[in-house]
Amino acid sequence: MANGRGRKPPKKNLIIIRGLPGVGKKSHARKLLDEYGRPDVAGGIYSASNYHAMFNWNKFHFPRNHQWSRRDVFRAMKEGVDPIIVYNIHCLLSDMWPYVYMGMSWRDYHITIIELPEGCPKNALSINQLYRNCRGKIPKHKFRYWENYWEEADDIWDVLDDGSSIDRWQYEREEWIL
Repeated sequence: MANGRGRKPPKKNLIIIRGLPGVGKKSHARKLLDEYGRPDVAGGIYSASNYHAMFNWNKFHFPRNHQWSRRDVFRAMKEGVDPIIVYNIHCLLSDMWPYVYMGMSWRDYHITIIELPEGCPKNALSINQLYRNCRGKIPKHKFRYWENYWEEADDIWDVLDDGSSIDRWQYEREEWIL
């Protein structure tokens, strides 16, 4: 009797990975997919970076690429994908807000936010190390920008209750918020 009377089925997992470029978000996402994956349900890894690469990292397409990533995660939730792993820079709380909102709206996702490198900000990598990890493809001034505007999130409530995030997203007309 795995799910007897009064027992709720186990929650699915929504894992949000945040960190600057070069900290290993993609490889960590793959490791988590192996760890949390179940043989009976397909898991998925989602990132706007997948679309950025398709369009040769053209900044003109970045807003649309992020929108497509949010759409993909929303549709994965509708299909019951478990785990759903989203990785992006997520510098601002408002960058994570749509994913936390979706997970809370579905009510059957346990939401975890992971900041890389582990132990960050105390264990942060230097800008020079991040620059080397990215093979010099991202200018150092971008890393400084992200570091300066980084917003801390101790848990999902820091994200969900953030006033500027609510202001940013309340009038959006994307599929996940309607």
